[in-house]
Amino acid sequence: LDVERLDGGAVAGNLQAWARAGRYEAAERLAPAQARIAAAHTRCDQVETILYRLAAAPGRRALLGMDAERGRLVRPLLQTTRDETTAYCHEAGLAYRNDPSNATGVFARGRVRHGVVPALREVHPAAEDNLLRTAALLRDEADVLDAAVDAALGGRDAVPVAALAQMAPALARLAVRRLAEDATGTLCPRASGRLDEILALGDGALDVGDGARAIVRAGVLRFGRTPPLPPAPGGGSAPGARAGT
Repeated sequence: LDVERLDGGAVAGNLQAWARAGRYEAAERLAPAQARIAAAHTRCDQVETILYRLAAAPGRRALLGMDAERGRLVRPLLQTTRDETTAYCHEAGLAYRNDPSNATGVFARGRVRHGVVPALREVHPAAEDNLLRTAALLRDEADVLDAAVDAALGGRDAVPVAALAQMAPALARLAVRRLAEDATGTLCPRASGRLDEILALGDGALDVGDGARAIVRAGVLRFGRTPPLPPAPGGGSAPGARAGT
């Protein structure tokens, strides 16, 4: 997500993701221990999220969209449109707030909402419905694929490179991504695209993106976090991406 300040200056990092994480952290802190935390994401937000992820991150998970439930977080309005929730608030006399940053093209979500979605509606009036139906089908299929990865890894946090090379390429890519995400605790969509490099690595390490490092020792692959770059001479961080060796 390319991030720019509203005054046109640059901002380091993903400002909207940072703000979202701050909201969730505040909710975790304020909610009673056994309480669920409800987010008001709607069906329209789901469409925008899928389209953004499809453009920004490779892999099938881009098309799965947001989970209706994950841990304490629930999204009970994913089957309801933004217009429907707005109308309900008006009818019930409930105050609500719109994020003004979504009304502009400054952030990627605004560009998707006001540019990409209307363009898809012009291509086909059922474009959003078809996108969500596809996501639902892929979610069902994802359960089957996850079970196949579970069987291939057998609960291990490492896999012999020789065994990885014997797997069907699609299964091997999924196994690589699973290992990377289990090790880092975050999504690693780029890891699966580095399969060929991992198979050719020999004993060594390779940073595969998204904070994940593939490490091969004695022919066994496991993942860890990419260590921070050392400070550059004179302070600050060394420029450029870390390359695996």
